[in-house]
Amino acid sequence: MDKQTLTRDIKQEIGCWPTTSDIARYLGKSRDYVREMMAGADVLVSNRRRQYMASDVAERIMERRG
Repeated sequence: MDKQTLTRDIKQEIGCWPTTSDIARYLGKSRDYVREMMAGADVLVSNRRRQYMASDVAERIMERRG
C-alpha cells in the first residue's frame, strides 16, 4: 500500500484531522503507541484534543512498516 492510498483510507475511516484516540482505534494499538509514533509531528491542539493531519499519520505508519 502506498502513502496516497493509506491517506485516502485514513480520511474515509477516521477523518482528515484524526485525534490520538481515533488513530489508536484505527491501528488497534494503545494511545501511548500513537503518541510515541507521532512524536515530533505537527499537531493541532484545541480543547485538550491533539489532532494530526491524515497525510502525516500515513507517513508515520509507512515509516514504521519500514
